[in-house]
Amino acid sequence: MTYENFQNLGSEEKNQEAGKAAPPKSFLWDIFSWTRLLLFSLGLGLLLLVVVSVIGSQNSQLRRDLGTLRAALDNITSNTKDELQALISRGDSLQEKINSLKVEVDDHRQELLAGRGLSQNISSLESTVEKKEQQFKTGLSEITERVQELGKDLKALSCQLASLKNNGSAMACCPLHWVEHEGSCYWFSQSGKSWPDADKYCQLENAHLVVVNSMAEQKFIDDHKGSVPTWMGLTDQNGPWRWVDGTDFDNGFKNWKPLQPDNWHGHGLGGGEDCAHFSYDDGRWNDDVCQRVYRWICEIELSKGS
Repeated sequence: MTYENFQNLGSEEKNQEAGKAAPPKSFLWDIFSWTRLLLFSLGLGLLLLVVVSVIGSQNSQLRRDLGTLRAALDNITSNTKDELQALISRGDSLQEKINSLKVEVDDHRQELLAGRGLSQNISSLESTVEKKEQQFKTGLSEITERVQELGKDLKALSCQLASLKNNGSAMACCPLHWVEHEGSCYWFSQSGKSWPDADKYCQLENAHLVVVNSMAEQKFIDDHKGSVPTWMGLTDQNGPWRWVDGTDFDNGFKNWKPLQPDNWHGHGLGGGEDCAHFSYDDGRWNDDVCQRVYRWICEIELSKGS
């Protein structure tokens, strides 16, 4: 046997001894592992027991809370039903009142419509009465004016008859359709003529175109002539301004419009403006072309008979 064989033999013996000693160490380890597993199982079971206890306790509390909530809900539901029923009853009552009010409103509407119809009839009657009253007043005014005119005409005719009986020695009243004022008689035309033709017309009536001697006479003329331009008996055709009856013009009454007379030549009718007329707006005097066609006024003094 060599040394190497001896060493190998020794190694085998050691290995056999080691193999024989290994089993006791594995057994202890198994025992220790089972112990730890048992302890872990016991701990896990204890933990599960605690968890189950806690969950059970919480579940009981939840059940109690749920019961409390259910009771409160039942109470609220009951109260809500009662309130809802009360509201429904009130709604029915209000609906009945609304229906009753609708009926009353319809009745009042019918009454109002009937009242409006009556009011319209009354308004129509009032309007008719007012129109008739206005027509009556207008007719009465026209009749009154006509009666006054007829009275004046009758007076004039009576005066003329008396004058004829006295051989026309004096004129005590104005001719028919003439207007008396302050001792003179005035005739207001309703048509138009040139100044020369109007002057001739007045002369044929044994009168002359009106001569204004005062503001009172001016106002009287304004009240009767209307809003139309009207010739008067004032002219400067033969030189300075003069009245047709010879009344002093320079020292007498004057009522010219501002900046008049101006003898304006821009009218295109030839010549200047040599005849005076009452203006249509305020009655003040203005010079104009003598050939224009205006209304005119004749005047005659009561002391001059025909």
